[in-house]
Amino acid sequence: MEMIDFVVLGLLAGLILILFLLLHKNTLLSKDNQTLKEIVIMKDATIANYEASRVAVTDVMANYDSLDEVMTRIKEGESKVNISKKLNIPLAKIDLIIKFDALKKYH
Repeated sequence: MEMIDFVVLGLLAGLILILFLLLHKNTLLSKDNQTLKEIVIMKDATIANYEASRVAVTDVMANYDSLDEVMTRIKEGESKVNISKKLNIPLAKIDLIIKFDALKKYH
C-alpha cells in the first residue's frame, strides 16, 4: 500500500468517527428537546388553569351579590337546579359560588 492509501483510510476513519459523534450528540439533543416540549406543555396547562381560575373568580365576583341568597337556599336544602332556575344563574356559576363560599370560610 502506498502512502496515499493510508491517508485516504485515515480520513475515512476520521469521517466515520465524526459521524458517530454527531449521531450521539443528536440523540442527546433529541432527549433534551423532548424534555423541553414536556415543560412547554406543562407551562401551557398551568397558564390555562390560571386563566380559568381568574375567569372563575371574575364570574363569582360578578354574582357576589347573590352569594348570600344562594348559600341560604343551599342550606335550606334546595337543589342547585332549582336555585339556578329561580335566580337565573347558570348551574356552573352556582357551583363556583359554593366553592368560593367554602374557600371564604376556610380562610
